[in-house]
Amino acid sequence: MTAPPGHTARPIPLAPGCLPFLGHAVRLIGKPLAFLDEQRGRGDVVEFRIGRQPAYILNHPDLVQSLLTGSRRRFDRGEIFAIASPLFGNGVAVANGDHHRDRRRAVQPLLSHSRLETYLESMAELAAARADGWSDGRRIDLNAEMADVTMNVVAATVFGQSLPAGFGSVIHHQLPLVVAGLARRAYGPAAVLLDRVPNPERTKYRSALTRIHDVVDTLIAANRDTPTMTALSEGIDERQLHDDVTSLLIGGSHTSGAAASWLFILLSRHPEARRRLHQEVDRVLGGRSATPADLPALVHTRRVVQETLRLYPPVWLFPRRAADDLRLDGYPIMRGTQLFYSPYALHRDPRWYFRPDTFEPDRWDPDRHEQPPRGAYIPFAAGVHGCPGGDFALAELTLLAATLTAKWNLDLAPGSRPRPVAAATLGPEPVTMTVSRRSRPADSGDGS
Repeated sequence: MTAPPGHTARPIPLAPGCLPFLGHAVRLIGKPLAFLDEQRGRGDVVEFRIGRQPAYILNHPDLVQSLLTGSRRRFDRGEIFAIASPLFGNGVAVANGDHHRDRRRAVQPLLSHSRLETYLESMAELAAARADGWSDGRRIDLNAEMADVTMNVVAATVFGQSLPAGFGSVIHHQLPLVVAGLARRAYGPAAVLLDRVPNPERTKYRSALTRIHDVVDTLIAANRDTPTMTALSEGIDERQLHDDVTSLLIGGSHTSGAAASWLFILLSRHPEARRRLHQEVDRVLGGRSATPADLPALVHTRRVVQETLRLYPPVWLFPRRAADDLRLDGYPIMRGTQLFYSPYALHRDPRWYFRPDTFEPDRWDPDRHEQPPRGAYIPFAAGVHGCPGGDFALAELTLLAATLTAKWNLDLAPGSRPRPVAAATLGPEPVTMTVSRRSRPADSGDGS
């Protein structure tokens, strides 16, 4: 792993605020996004501590690109992903090494280009049904609505049909309890006491985990004979099938749902971007439902999606582990050392983006000179551990935006500015939006 061009060997700085025994865990848990922003300004490589163990944050896209495209035998996912094993088991979302390679190969055909159009058609139909079910002036729980739509898209992909009524709601409401429980168990020996000593938190955590696993088992039993499930289950036992379906259902929907929520929040905050999106949608669709064939013409809509993913990448921090001794930016990194990179921090680096904290969809116009280097825009990661459904997610979000905005405005309450919550994904805090039926033309100035 080589240094970025022009870099010289120098001591790697240690992030301030390191506490005995805990390291930087308090800051990482309390204000993780602020912590990452601060480290970006300290250097391209910054050391921090997980308990007593040293780890490194990579803040330069060249280093991140080398990390992501390095061989599986030099870098693996490490033990951090094992934190999520009570939820995902050994599924493709958290698997490591050769097992990850095998499970990814098994899942990859589900996301082949030959199947994507069928999935996107299902997605457009589900989004249209959601739009038809709203009423003028209705107040919606944005996160729940987007999670339900995206989870049903994944269900249609895996099972060939939408989820039974109420199943998506169970997962949406139980998942935060599980994620919070996993996070509490991730840091320090005191976390072990959470499972050894009876307490209300343990009861809620275990109950939520059980309810999610019960939903997955029920779905598998009801859809076992579908072609996709038959292909997915080939050569594996029931436990592995359960883990892979959980990975696909939750991993594939939770990320897209978070991004969809941010998309409509940003459109509500930026009337001009929304007005232009309405103009494009009205011109391309002409009052009909969106289809995958419309994607090439939805240029501005796609840029809105790209900019949303830049500002709020669903997965805000990724770990890797050095599987061998290597050199990083001219310095030796010992085997077993944890390496981290943050799409959130990289996407807001002023070295690569003009006004990085500003929502500007036109920065993705290819005729503009401002184009980030490789490794500076990685909403779905890359390399052997990158999201296999990244292209699908981008198309899915573009169709979702076009379908819903063709009929509706989604508006925040005046003065509302939902804050990001850095948990399993970078979603917004709970937010209510009001849906109002659009009246054309879209060039009315305020997008309504």
